[in-house]
Amino acid sequence: MLPRRAGARLIGLLGLLLFNTLPLFSQAELVYEQGTVTVRRGNSTLTPDMGTALEQGDLVSTGPAATAVIRLNATTEVKMREQTDFRIENLGTDTTLNLERGGLFSSIVGKLQGRFSVRTGTVVAGVRGTEFFVAYGKTVDKAPDIWLCVNRGTVAVSVEGSKQEVDVPAGKGINVLAGLKITPPKQYAWTRKLNWNMDPNAAPVKDTTNLNQAYTDLLNQDYD
Repeated sequence: MLPRRAGARLIGLLGLLLFNTLPLFSQAELVYEQGTVTVRRGNSTLTPDMGTALEQGDLVSTGPAATAVIRLNATTEVKMREQTDFRIENLGTDTTLNLERGGLFSSIVGKLQGRFSVRTGTVVAGVRGTEFFVAYGKTVDKAPDIWLCVNRGTVAVSVEGSKQEVDVPAGKGINVLAGLKITPPKQYAWTRKLNWNMDPNAAPVKDTTNLNQAYTDLLNQDYD
């Protein structure tokens, strides 16, 4: 039989190992809403209120003229534009959102513990600490363009199944043509109209930028 102190140390070590091997489950939270916001959870559709907990696997949607802000953890918040759908694929040390429609602002304050990424089909935007906007654009050859611009920090953008990967710095944006071809990072005039604010006590939260204006700089772009 082990001495009591040795047994206590062994139990403590086993507890630490068990904690490190258990999956991390967390909940997100709706902290602001304006207009119609719904959550699809399994076979049920919920109408959340401010403070409603959101879970891994939830599909969150905004209706016409609606806006929502969701706190994913202590350092990360996202803001949904109108007519936006995204699914919470994973929560915890590796947080992943799948944007299925519309546009999404992401803001990370302080040091992110783990990884955070937003997926749009084949496009992956991965960050550690930044503020960026990603949205669907026009559909070309049955596949939508993806717009991404960075307000703070740097975002690594890649296309799955290819060797393309581009670091987008603050003040610049890219377009992923038909979700396949990443354009070089550059400054776009339309991005200056984006509303990055997520605090309703500081200023209006809703973003009303017309994304069709983004295409005025792409008249000569080649989609091939």
